[in-house]
Amino acid sequence: MEDSILTSRRLSPLTTATGLLSFAVIGASQAMYGPALPHFTERFALQPGAAGLIVSAHSAGAIIGILSGVPLARLPLARWRVGISLALMLAGALCIGAEMSWALALVGGLVIGIGFGGLALGINSLYAVGFGHRSPAMVNLLNAVFGIGAMLSPLLFLVDFARGGMPFFVLAGVITVLLPLGFMMDDRLPKADPNAPRPGNRRAAFLAFIVLLALGVGVEATTVGYAATYLVAIGVSLEGATTATSLFFLLFMLGRLSIVPISLRVKSSHIVMGSLLLTTLLLLAANVVLIAPVMIVLLGAAIGIYFPNCFNWFNKVFASSSSGTAYIMASGLTGGTLIPAMVAQLVPLVGERAIMGLVASFSFVALIIGLFVKARLAASEAAQ
Repeated sequence: MEDSILTSRRLSPLTTATGLLSFAVIGASQAMYGPALPHFTERFALQPGAAGLIVSAHSAGAIIGILSGVPLARLPLARWRVGISLALMLAGALCIGAEMSWALALVGGLVIGIGFGGLALGINSLYAVGFGHRSPAMVNLLNAVFGIGAMLSPLLFLVDFARGGMPFFVLAGVITVLLPLGFMMDDRLPKADPNAPRPGNRRAAFLAFIVLLALGVGVEATTVGYAATYLVAIGVSLEGATTATSLFFLLFMLGRLSIVPISLRVKSSHIVMGSLLLTTLLLLAANVVLIAPVMIVLLGAAIGIYFPNCFNWFNKVFASSSSGTAYIMASGLTGGTLIPAMVAQLVPLVGERAIMGLVASFSFVALIIGLFVKARLAASEAAQ
């Protein structure tokens, strides 16, 4: 019976809803740190910039959570991964909300990150196989819901009662309601079809996908992190830069929603290459001061469709049940951490006005690697 369940998965409405709600929660959790940083600095008497360590703790936890999916998949415990991941997020949110010490808050960020990583891996992978030919569209919808959660959660910090750690208590309350559904959900994947075609040179293709995910997510993270800084450097007012950044996130979410029906008819590989080409062109155009704010806003739509469709492309080639899915997702998070750090080291040398040019160079390299992957896979299919 167990094997028959895992051989073919078609997700029930309840499982589908639980997955979507869980992704709204992890999107909300990631977006809450930014508005909370000034309060953390004041509450714990931190040095300027030190509060950002909680973001690093979350990122480190997310990588741990994703990579834990490799050994966990072989254990009976995997049956309750969604519930356990939500429980970890609940514990982490309570640690941060309590504001007892900065050390405890950092532990909370790490623990939330571990739960975040477990959910991101498990539910993305399950959606990639759980809806038949509609699976790529559902992965796009799932990640659009992530963006909606990320857009809404910072609004908690604008409510009068939501001071200090209170928004994290609100997050904990939402997770508590979702927790029973999480323990009812089984995100284990169907067994891979041994007769399915595979690329001839698996190692080269796999390594190329790792670099591709790292570069693409790194471009996304760097653009998000430096957009306002760049706009101010070229003479845009702080208010204008903030508005452009907000509109960037709006188009980011709308881009993911609009690609849902398109992904039913267009191959994921084509969407990825279109995203990279458009992103590179918009980043280059953003160096023209007169149109820079508009280009930054449009980048939201171009970048937003990248990750879910690159994930779909990888799963089409290697199958979602592969443990490589965990390594691919971890590479994305790693790129999202390292590339902004690399740009931070280069900016003092070339100036803030060169930021978009630097990001464009990473996007161009990703475009070249994407073309390489497509060519290798096409050659492999022709040989078979």
